Amino acid sequence: MPARSCSKLLSSLFLFFAAAVMFSSERAYAISLIDPLPPKQAASTGVASVKAHLVHTLTVLDEPKYPDHFAHFNYANPNAPKGGTIRTAEVGTFDNLAPFIIQRSGLQVWLVYEQLFSSPRDDLLSSYPLVAESAEIAEDKSFVIFHLNPMARWQDGLLVTSDDVIFTFNTLRSHEKANPYFRSVYQEVKAVEAVDQHQVKFQLSPESSSNLPFLIASMHILPAHFYATHQFGNTSLEPPVGSGPYRVGEIIPGRRIVYERVPDYWARDLPTRRGLYNFDRWIVDYYRDTNAKAQAFEAGLSDMVVEYNPARWHAYDGISGRTKLRLVRVESRLQGALGSMNFAFNLRRQPFDNLLIREAITQLFDFEWINRILLGGWAERNYSLFPNSELAARGPPSALEQELLLPWKGKIRNEALDEQFIPPVSDGSGYQRRQRRKAFDLFAKAGYSLRDGALIDAMGKPLSIEIITASADFQNVLLAFVASLGRAGIDARLRIIDTPQFERRVRVDHDFDMTFQYMGATDLPGQEQELHWGSRFANKRYTVNVPGVQDAAADDLVDRIGCATSRKQLIAAARALDRVVAWNSYLLPGWYMAFVHYAYWDRFGRANDRTGQENGHALGPPDIEAWWVK
Repeated sequence: MPARSCSKLLSSLFLFFAAAVMFSSERAYAISLIDPLPPKQAASTGVASVKAHLVHTLTVLDEPKYPDHFAHFNYANPNAPKGGTIRTAEVGTFDNLAPFIIQRSGLQVWLVYEQLFSSPRDDLLSSYPLVAESAEIAEDKSFVIFHLNPMARWQDGLLVTSDDVIFTFNTLRSHEKANPYFRSVYQEVKAVEAVDQHQVKFQLSPESSSNLPFLIASMHILPAHFYATHQFGNTSLEPPVGSGPYRVGEIIPGRRIVYERVPDYWARDLPTRRGLYNFDRWIVDYYRDTNAKAQAFEAGLSDMVVEYNPARWHAYDGISGRTKLRLVRVESRLQGALGSMNFAFNLRRQPFDNLLIREAITQLFDFEWINRILLGGWAERNYSLFPNSELAARGPPSALEQELLLPWKGKIRNEALDEQFIPPVSDGSGYQRRQRRKAFDLFAKAGYSLRDGALIDAMGKPLSIEIITASADFQNVLLAFVASLGRAGIDARLRIIDTPQFERRVRVDHDFDMTFQYMGATDLPGQEQELHWGSRFANKRYTVNVPGVQDAAADDLVDRIGCATSRKQLIAAARALDRVVAWNSYLLPGWYMAFVHYAYWDRFGRANDRTGQENGHALGPPDIEAWWVK
């Protein structure tokens, strides 16, 4: 079945589902429907022919955590004092403050720009009012109208209006320098128009995914009047005009950005912002690598550090006596889908377009030894695009997964139809005898043989691999892998390059053999997965389809993720995609950290000792937005 037919088919099923739910629970397609509009009120919006419902919470495939008219998020203290300074650190550098463009920006977008609706860290699948105070959802999913808060102001005092929302949407979706993510996510919006100054209507395609209103609501709004005299996409260090709690103050190009709290911030008393953003100044310093960042923390030049290196983490024991401040160290198990460290093969380049070669190289990555010796036992082996979540493929495919995979029988690996993908497992001794034998068998099938200690093909050309990365953080791991490849007769080398060069080689020029990099994950995948695995993005400039995957089965499954109308359907489609990607060895799976480790100097107040946690499990690094100076 062609991918796009999936959307149309499931769209009709969705309307039936939405209608059934409407009669039983006053909820449509898992988005909260509260206070249905009277017919006359609906008519005033120009949509009298279609019944609409007023919503104050947008919830994707789940129940919202917070009720209507809640006072504040649980992790915020509404009585937190305002004032003081916090210093944090980033790795890398920056040359612009232009958000949402292809080039990396130094701007902390979430401090400067506000969204229509905001998702709290303890309920990421729900959104609550911010720039928009409510939304109007069509019963037939044909439109959504956002009602803007009349208090919403830009930092120069002008109102946030429908024109700003329309400008933002059109720019992000169509501007050539905008991040292609937005083009993919918003492609199913047919049109956008202003109902009046404070109401903006999005006409949705019948094929649109069920979570599209939620995704639109997450859009950070840009000021149309600012870009009337400034070119979107130009790299600039001119401080932008935002609507958020902070404005950009001092800038040291490439090294530091200072954010200053807006004292008359329009949203400070909204439930979604009450008790948050309490520091008068937020200083963000940039360091060349994680070692320099850790040293800055030890010297008291930053107030908090998230640590992924076990050796550095244990070394923090020795610094607590250097200052009168107490060093607080926190270790918490993370919940939800987690990002992971992985290798990507360049399928555009021989011999990495050969599945046998990719499988053989995968056999030579000794995770068990690396985790025991180099990672302190912190890591868990990754085997999924959605590690640590229910979206990860486990065991044999379910009946729903089989329905999605069987049409592709003969075009995907047979194992994907029957088995769970499990990466090679060693005994942790470092010898890898069994894995090396398996690797050589695969190399032989691919036409390679060992001659004078070198692995060569039938033409006598040696197998050569350059692994590139933008961080020295796991250099010891990478060098161990390079050594393992070398013992197998492969001419392997590691090259650590700066971030701009790495981005250009990987995303623009596609000039690499293998990469090593962090790969994010989400509990709510949607049509944006096409950017990562879709065939039409494989050879585009600025792609995030790093391996260059061109796979019709993956295209179909990505589309089915986007058009899922229930959590059950979404899980099945995500797991099916998981199996296709894994069994084709598009990635060499690395690892993820199931626990977060962070340390901070004890001069801060927090709403409670479990900020950002539920059931003892962390939702991510600490929520600094909710802290305050004691």
